[in-house]
Amino acid sequence: MSEVPERTRASVVVLNYNGRRHLDVCLEALLAQRLAGGFEVLVVDNGSTDGSVEHLRRRWPRVRLVEAGTNLGFAAGNNLGMRHARGEHVVLLNNDTRVRQGWLEALVEAAERDPRIGAVTSKLVFMDRPGVIQNAGSLLLSDGSGGDRGTGEEDRGQYDREEEVFAACGGAALLRRSMLEDVGLLDETFFCYYEDTDLSWRMRLRGWRVVYQPAAVVEHIHAATSVEWSPFFTFHADRNRLFMIVKNAPWPFVLRSFAGFGWLAFAFAARAALRRLASRGRAGDRPRPSRIRIHVDVLTSVLRHLPEMLAKRRRIRSRRQVSDREILDRLYPRERWNARTAGSR
Repeated sequence: MSEVPERTRASVVVLNYNGRRHLDVCLEALLAQRLAGGFEVLVVDNGSTDGSVEHLRRRWPRVRLVEAGTNLGFAAGNNLGMRHARGEHVVLLNNDTRVRQGWLEALVEAAERDPRIGAVTSKLVFMDRPGVIQNAGSLLLSDGSGGDRGTGEEDRGQYDREEEVFAACGGAALLRRSMLEDVGLLDETFFCYYEDTDLSWRMRLRGWRVVYQPAAVVEHIHAATSVEWSPFFTFHADRNRLFMIVKNAPWPFVLRSFAGFGWLAFAFAARAALRRLASRGRAGDRPRPSRIRIHVDVLTSVLRHLPEMLAKRRRIRSRRQVSDREILDRLYPRERWNARTAGSR
């Protein structure tokens, strides 16, 4: 990341896309934060058409507005903000959030306790259920999927200890500038989803630490910008998970992940065929979006971008300073995750 003048202690980058309805709540809480050494707030607008830009200029003149002019996605939009940021630390914050008092100070102070901390992630709780955890740091499951640590659990203080986690949640996380200069920014080919876990994996391979700070609490509206498990969400999450694995993982892990993806595609195809047989001739049946179609699109996109991902892999793997064993020792067992999430339903 290129050098910028007039450094301040921290820059908070808020990415906005047609989120005018969220901005006042977000910015009011954010601008009420206190930090010795000062901080700045940048809003990157990703080509909103809901009057967000006009509203920001009129209502929030203290905020630095960066206009992308089009929807760059989560990764490229935040990268644009980071390139404009002046802070020694860059903090990413979703627009559909409300930070609690002391949030920014807690993130910065945690980062500055150890120069090898590359990222500090917040405690996210649901805005409509502030006593329930959404994310207490992100997990990497044993099949290469990501998971929100503690999601759906009542907040009884079980995650009130500052500790190392596998990955930071990009919705509310501090990133050290020197780490970004060493590791690079978010991967813009991802567009959205898994870019934060990918960055965390790249960080770890270079020897940087990721720390969870429970005193940095953020209330978040879940899936306010995109619909969870929509075709758009499913395509990008599935594809980007494979992108991330190709870039960062040892080859046996890569092969197992692709085999698992293929088996899942086969299972969805078989299930769809059985449904079609069961519903044949049944009046009133309507066609449903095909999950197998999404799998085909994912595989097509992965193959198209494979040369790019392999080139990135060569660079990442050639510069690693930490063994794969040390990384994979932090995996969370998929079977345990399935049992946990099944029990919470």
